Amino acid sequence: MQEIIFGLISFLIAVLSFFLGAVKLFKGKKPLYLRLFVCAAGCFAIQQLSYIVNLWCDIPSAVSIGSFGIFGCNFFLLSANYGTLDKVVDDGKGSKTAKIIAVIAPVFMAVLAAVSFMFWKNKDILGAWLWLIILLPSLPASYFNLKHILLPMDPFEFLRATKLCNIAAIVFYIVTAVYVILSSLSNSVVSGISSVFMSLSVLWLTLCAVRGAEKWGI
Repeated sequence: MQEIIFGLISFLIAVLSFFLGAVKLFKGKKPLYLRLFVCAAGCFAIQQLSYIVNLWCDIPSAVSIGSFGIFGCNFFLLSANYGTLDKVVDDGKGSKTAKIIAVIAPVFMAVLAAVSFMFWKNKDILGAWLWLIILLPSLPASYFNLKHILLPMDPFEFLRATKLCNIAAIVFYIVTAVYVILSSLSNSVVSGISSVFMSLSVLWLTLCAVRGAEKWGI
């Protein structure tokens, strides 16, 4: 019963995150970059919906189809920074140090992914591999997040608008990896609490995107 309560709280927070972002950023000419964060929140809400349905129907599963909502969430966060924005804020001048230090992020996430695999492999080897795949997009995504945090300010000051978004994204990756690790322990309270924290990190991500829209220059 406790796990269902935590799951319901997590789901409601996730839904709030998505609708708040959609209402604030999907009207008017808001930047696509920030809208991608809302799409990420939407994918995560699907994961939380799947999570609460499985709990309610008492369906035991290491990884459900809905869990790939986290995979989609991470891919949206990656696509937000990779490509056009990265080329604008990183012109190759004065970015060498930031690029070197930013490697720390994917290395750290790789360690967390490996730990999650080790925790799951004796319990459910298929689940271990699936969770590893789900966490993989966070490796390159975290690199761009940290690099954009460390880069010198760009002429358009896009980095000022995206800084908190990048910090929140890194927090989400870490909290998610911790959730995966703790969920292998079969402790409903610990797993439920970590799920709530994961949803709260997505809510913070959405709030940062909304605030970023206020700072966006053009």
